[in-house]
Amino acid sequence: MKPKELNFIKELESKKIKLAAVITELHFIHNSDLEDRYGETVRQNYVEDTVSHFNYLIEAVKLNSTELFNDYLEWAWHMLEARNTPGEELISGIGFMQSAIFDHIEGPGSERAHTILDCGIDHLKKLQPRTKTYLLKSNPLYEEAAEYLRLLLDAKRSDAAELIDELVERGESVQNIYEYIFQSTQYEIGALWHSNKITVANEHYCTAATQLIMSRLYPIIFSNRKHGLKLVACSVSSELHEMGIRMVSDFFEMDGWHTYYMGSNMPDADLLQSIRDHEADLLAISVTLPIHIGKVKTLIDDIRGRDEFKNLKIMAGGYPFGIIPDLQQHIGADATAASAGEAVKTANGLVSLK
Repeated sequence: MKPKELNFIKELESKKIKLAAVITELHFIHNSDLEDRYGETVRQNYVEDTVSHFNYLIEAVKLNSTELFNDYLEWAWHMLEARNTPGEELISGIGFMQSAIFDHIEGPGSERAHTILDCGIDHLKKLQPRTKTYLLKSNPLYEEAAEYLRLLLDAKRSDAAELIDELVERGESVQNIYEYIFQSTQYEIGALWHSNKITVANEHYCTAATQLIMSRLYPIIFSNRKHGLKLVACSVSSELHEMGIRMVSDFFEMDGWHTYYMGSNMPDADLLQSIRDHEADLLAISVTLPIHIGKVKTLIDDIRGRDEFKNLKIMAGGYPFGIIPDLQQHIGADATAASAGEAVKTANGLVSLK
């Protein structure tokens, strides 16, 4: 990235809250009935949403990725649409961002940002209403997954656990239960919240219930003979999403790895100490929110600069890796994977038995 672009990013970071307030005022000038429509908190909501837009724009500029910003805008459009907020307001907001950047940030370096914003507006204008589901009839355990989801949404955690117990008793593999039931229903729960069909409380209950039910399978997961390779796995600092990397860690455990799962929001310094303490052969690190990609790159750059970790292999994965081409190369990871099973296969090709 050129120095002028780095300077632009620094200035945008320092001014984003101020710019968000300016943009919010523009919304109210063009739509004087916003408070009547959305209530007393609408002004603060607009400021917070605009700061979020800037956070994603900043990361997109760093990565020179129109895909990242377009994907975020598409997510925001459908989320607002499900809550009866016209998508045209989002388009207006992106236009206001362009004006605010032009008026309040001096000097060169904004060209990439304006290109990304232009592409984002064009992308929004082409969007159509959608209905998306992750419970597909092609799922080998479709009926069981649908029933499991129904039980969770009805707050019948014990019944959902019994359903999983019955699957284990009939010989279904834990890997299949993870992939075809836990993973697909977690994606579906997220989609249901996104489309305003369930509340945040519903989503958290379902996730907590699945984590509890997963833990009931640990006597099976941790019963495999070990081959000696060691994995440290976690979500990057500030990242609170952990279900995906926990599933990945469990797949490694079932493949015979010694696994050390560190959970979410792992501070870098403590992670480095864990790698030392466990003499890890592989670090698997997860990021879900694209705004945290920079943290992964900073962490990997730090690790690569330390001779003590010269033999450590690093895999990185999560949602952004599915939308940004070759992201693993940009951040300096050795590999990525689209699924837990693929992660194990790839890792076994990266790391040799001692």
